[in-house]
Amino acid sequence: MIKWVLTLAAALVLLSGCSEKSGRPSDNTTNPSTAPAPGETVTPPAKPKAFPAVSDPYDADQAAENGDIVNVHGKMYNLDKWKLFLANLDVGVPDQVRITQYTIEGDPIFYELVYDGAEVITYTYDNSRDRFGSDAGRPRTVCRGIELEEDKELGSHYKLTGCDTETSNTFWFTNIVSKAEQGSQ
Repeated sequence: MIKWVLTLAAALVLLSGCSEKSGRPSDNTTNPSTAPAPGETVTPPAKPKAFPAVSDPYDADQAAENGDIVNVHGKMYNLDKWKLFLANLDVGVPDQVRITQYTIEGDPIFYELVYDGAEVITYTYDNSRDRFGSDAGRPRTVCRGIELEEDKELGSHYKLTGCDTETSNTFWFTNIVSKAEQGSQ
């Protein structure tokens, strides 16, 4: 009888170690080099990391040190981060950037883009430090893409596409690379 109980206990221990497959599709968050298949649902990262804190005054050097992509009247810093962000959009790798552009008076305006690695770019506009503008209150929208728009009068620039609200109209980022290429022709 004891042998039978021990055998049964051993079998139960072995069976309890086995588990059935969950049937849930795996997410691509562990392998960032693979983009999701069309129609595949991917769980975005739990929470994007916070952008570095902004202090007063927030000059271009400090913004560049914080990793911001900076545009001070056409003088650019950290443009490689913008190129990497665009490349990550193409292959489905989660990423985020903060673009800090300065007004004529020298006030920073922030454009924060957070890409979930699947299909959503969350865009936040912050002009709260523009002393000569009216504070918009950090509006946010969700967009599906970014495209380069060619405009002979205004110059080529990046714009957000497929957005939920008109907040996307506040995003404007000049295509500096295109200007440099045009100058060499």
